[in-house]
Formats: sequence, structure tokens, C-alpha cells
Amino acid sequence: MKPLRPTKRFPNMASKLGVITTPFGASTAQEKFHPGVDIANVKGTPIPTTTDGVVIGADYGHVKGENNWGNVVKIRDKNGNIHQYSHLGNGYVRPGDTVKRGQIIAPMSDTGATYSPSGGPSDNLDYRIVSAYGKYKSPLTYLKNL
Repeated sequence: MKPLRPTKRFPNMASKLGVITTPFGASTAQEKFHPGVDIANVKGTPIPTTTDGVVIGADYGHVKGENNWGNVVKIRDKNGNIHQYSHLGNGYVRPGDTVKRGQIIAPMSDTGATYSPSGGPSDNLDYRIVSAYGKYKSPLTYLKNL
């Protein structure tokens, strides 16, 4: 699968997973402060976990257009941070599973309330991290270590 080219808006912010279309802290149509990173690529792009941890939530069966996160996987790492991966296709992990960094957990998709700021396909990953103290953390450090 060929990754998308970076957008004009964020030309220097690319991840191995695709093009970062909404960086941490940017505003979106739904949020004044986007507490995660949106990464666009073609449907089916494998999504690896960015950390070792335990799956504490997996919600599948959602479709495009629902007013929600779509299919979601949540993983708690050893420091208590919760990593949330949203808008996925049907995933490969279940609550209670132990995962290793780099393990594929689901394919990229467009389930839930997705949109494309460029008007293109809405297949993307919304990746957010909430610290053990309840504060959002930038996922960029974790993405760089993939």
C-alpha cells in the first residue's frame, strides 16, 4: 500500500503510518484543542501498537457515519498511560490481551465520525494518550519510536 503524500498544511509532519493531517493541539471542526494525532492513509493500512501493554478496551462493530469513535482499541502501558486508537476496522485484539510494541492491532478505516480536512478519503487513525494522571500527552514520541 502506497502512503499518502504529506498535505500542504503540515508538510514536515509525517509518520510511518501515513500523513499527519491533524497534529496534537490543533483545532478541528469538532474540537478547539485536538488532544491526539490524526494520521491518514489508505483503508487497510496495518495499525501497530506503539507500546507494550494490556488491552483494556476493544469496541468493534461500528460503521462510518456514526456519531462516535467508531471501532476503538484502548491499551494501558506499564506507566498507567491509556493509548486510544480510533476509527479502526475490525480489530485483532480483545480486552485482557497482552500486546508488544509493533504488534498489529487493527487495520486503518473510517468507522465512526471521520472526516478529511482536504476533502479526500476519510480513512484515518485518531491516536490519543491519557496519562495516569488524567492529562493528555502528545503521541509523537511514541510514533517516532515505531
